[in-house]
Amino acid sequence: MRAERARKAQKYWVALFFVLLGTFAGVWHNRRLEAGKPDYIAGLLRGIVSLPSRFVGGAVHGFAHRTEWITRSRRLADENQKLRIQVAELQGENNKLREAQINLDRLRDDLGFRKRSEHPMLAADVVALRPDAKYDTFIISRGSNDGVTVASVVVTRDGLVGRVIEVEPGTSVVLMLTDQKSGVGGRIQRPESRAVAVCEGDNSKTLTMVALPSGSDVKVGDTVVTSGLGGVYPAGILIGAVCEVSLDPSTGSKSVRVQPHVAYDTLEQVYVVVR
Repeated sequence: MRAERARKAQKYWVALFFVLLGTFAGVWHNRRLEAGKPDYIAGLLRGIVSLPSRFVGGAVHGFAHRTEWITRSRRLADENQKLRIQVAELQGENNKLREAQINLDRLRDDLGFRKRSEHPMLAADVVALRPDAKYDTFIISRGSNDGVTVASVVVTRDGLVGRVIEVEPGTSVVLMLTDQKSGVGGRIQRPESRAVAVCEGDNSKTLTMVALPSGSDVKVGDTVVTSGLGGVYPAGILIGAVCEVSLDPSTGSKSVRVQPHVAYDTLEQVYVVVR
């Protein structure tokens, strides 16, 4: 018990010592300030206390300086991502405007073409191009409900496309001139010639003029239009241009190939001649 009391008394004396020391330091500090003299003890204590804080602050500043590139890189990456999104949006808008301008130009040209036509025309969109690879056909967005009938003639402002071979209420199937089952009476438009023959398809990019009279005046570059013979196609519709003329020495007959003016692989809209 005495040893325990001694330890408690020792703690009290230590605490009392530090209290007295603090009181003495405070009185000393106040008197030095009142006398206008520096307190070296307080300055020493402040230096000792501030040393760890300066060390920690310097270390934090150095670490922040060395790792600043991480936050800067992340910020730049975010900004680049936003810029890429904006560029993509602008490109999308630009593509829409360009497509709208193309459609506007096409509609303007088609309007002039329709005004020049002698027959009423019904606009139709191409909804399926060559649905069966064995045939040169396509499907349009007009049918019997719109007045389309079998054998209706289909054209674009570039020339003759073909004729309707199947009709449903809302759609129709069109046979292209290039199909092997297609044929149209053609005439060389040049006044010095006016030769007449049948332009047949063979599922290639060109047509063949068959049943051409011997001695016919046909030259490469001649324009070919519909003759009107046969009653299916009106006369004077542009078909294409002669791209090849060859002579069979054994028979003396000419073989003539015609390049259609219509670009069948890029058809988007056509017109059905309503009669």
